[in-house]
Amino acid sequence: MPEPLPKPRACIFDLDGTLVDSLQDIAESLNHCLELLGLPTYPVTRYRHMAGEGVPKLCQRAVGETHPHLVQRLAELARPLYRTRATRHTRPYPGVSELVERLRAARIRLGVLSNKPHDLTVRIVRTFWSDNTFQVVYGYLEEQRRKPSPYYLRRICERLAVAPAETWMVGDTPTDLETAHAAGAVAIGAAWGFRPRADLVAARARWVVDYPEELY
Repeated sequence: MPEPLPKPRACIFDLDGTLVDSLQDIAESLNHCLELLGLPTYPVTRYRHMAGEGVPKLCQRAVGETHPHLVQRLAELARPLYRTRATRHTRPYPGVSELVERLRAARIRLGVLSNKPHDLTVRIVRTFWSDNTFQVVYGYLEEQRRKPSPYYLRRICERLAVAPAETWMVGDTPTDLETAHAAGAVAIGAAWGFRPRADLVAARARWVVDYPEELY
């Protein structure tokens, strides 16, 4: 930690790659749909650099430039399939639930902001945490307001009655950190997630943590 950070009044978490390890479920669902379309599949680890910006962007990256006309069809196939298996392998990262409880005990207000569809975001959060753990949960609702747009991060802060400058945005991708910067929040990189530490440093994280117990 380069310098002491003041205790936050609120802490907003990304979902995939930050609170939960969902990589295998995402990869298996998309690979199955790619096979149906006769397109090449990818190893699970490749999805670390493909996920994080919503289904349309994920499908665009999976199809590449060779079959752009199949991007929409891939998304149409992937969305319902993933819904049937969204928590087959997905689990909270080791130490994350304990971190959340420490933050709650310190009376820090908690929220979730994801680029996963809103209903799925809520469903996964409620699967692993009680209803009153996170006071505000937002997933993907509108393309023009998905992260890195600061719109919903600012809205969460408003609902929690906390200024962005007093809020930590914790995420595992440059997109999460860009969102924090745009909203005026403190950008915290979660290096236990999908992206390597170097990506988070390059995205100007105020602090990069390797394990949840380092955060608080």
